[in-house]
Amino acid sequence: MVTQAEVHWIELDVVDSTNSHLINAYHTGAVHGVVAVVAHAQTAGRGRAGRVWQARRGASLCLSLGLPLTGPVPALLPLCTGLAIAHTLQDLGVTVALKWPNDLLLAGGKLGGVLCEAFQAQGQTHVVVGVGINLDNPLDSDLPAGALPVACLHAQPAVIRQTPVAWARLLVPALLARLTPCLAGQTAGVAAEFARWDAWRGMPLQVEDAGQVLMHGVGMGINAQGAYLLDTSTGLKAVHAGDISLRVQHG
Repeated sequence: MVTQAEVHWIELDVVDSTNSHLINAYHTGAVHGVVAVVAHAQTAGRGRAGRVWQARRGASLCLSLGLPLTGPVPALLPLCTGLAIAHTLQDLGVTVALKWPNDLLLAGGKLGGVLCEAFQAQGQTHVVVGVGINLDNPLDSDLPAGALPVACLHAQPAVIRQTPVAWARLLVPALLARLTPCLAGQTAGVAAEFARWDAWRGMPLQVEDAGQVLMHGVGMGINAQGAYLLDTSTGLKAVHAGDISLRVQHG
């Protein structure tokens, strides 16, 4: 397993996106091997479906962890990342839930998210695992219609306030311990473990694509391939990650 001693650390005052910065560094040959990038402020972080995530100075953890790959990218990688974070926060007295495929929820609000990106650089396949967590109130308080409210880690009584760099130093060893076997294809038991943290299990849900509802059903957790299962009126359906959204059905 990769140890923290093998990680090359880059600390940035401000950056557009830690993922973009790290991907570019691999492409230019500026970095090699396992690299962690943490920024104190971020102006154009990237989420799913091209969404932009900003972070004012010190208010968010903006972390990207780059790892060389020797095989295909596991579909369960974002879920394993979420599980590593969930276990770490649980040890600190904070219980989160995981919203498939890549969100972290706390008390019904969105605490953060995960964005994994694979690419070729310098003749080597790499994956960058981006983690964003709200420590304090984010830069923009206006939320789009239907969005979850914001949750902040430093608002939790059990949490000791720390800098983004301190949080990164805490999380990276946990991520390495979880992601190293995942990248080696050792994902047996992840579906059963995810059920413990699943925010939507047993909930009435609807699948949306570009605002259009595709199906309704009850959340049943994930399968061994990382797809989310819905119990629908026509049987069990598997929903795969992409631009499709899974939301709680109201009414």
